Amino acid sequence: MPNWNQILGWDDFKNQTASFDYYRDIFLTWPFLGFSIGAISVLIAPQSPAYRIFGLKLAMCAVVALLLAKERLLLVLVASAYVAIRMSIGIIFSHTWVTLALLLVSSGTLVVVFRSGVLKDRKLSYVIPKKSPALGIAIGVLGLGVMMAIGFWMKP
Repeated sequence: MPNWNQILGWDDFKNQTASFDYYRDIFLTWPFLGFSIGAISVLIAPQSPAYRIFGLKLAMCAVVALLLAKERLLLVLVASAYVAIRMSIGIIFSHTWVTLALLLVSSGTLVVVFRSGVLKDRKLSYVIPKKSPALGIAIGVLGLGVMMAIGFWMKP
């Protein structure tokens, strides 16, 4: 008889070894990234004063998400790497100064952090689970949904 709990993945939710801080950072990754990108894109070329206020609200949400995280440096590195990858692809298709500027800023942030040696002896304050990432994926998707709900709620 097959074990349906194992086949469907229900056992993944039972034995989670990660701490609350790990799941909080997983939850806050998408809100920080989304609010940061949204704030930058709205504040670069606002359509009206209402959109400028919306961009400032998004920037404040990104700052709050960053302050709530346990490993802030890791969150900044993940967001910078994501933006650098997206802008390096975007520079191929849209030759704009904004794309180039965002690529240079995000790549420069990564270069400065890696060259400064900050990450050389850095240990995380929590243990990242090696198996069964189902709960982490579910919490990351929940963070994405909460970010979208807050963004649509604040939109002018």
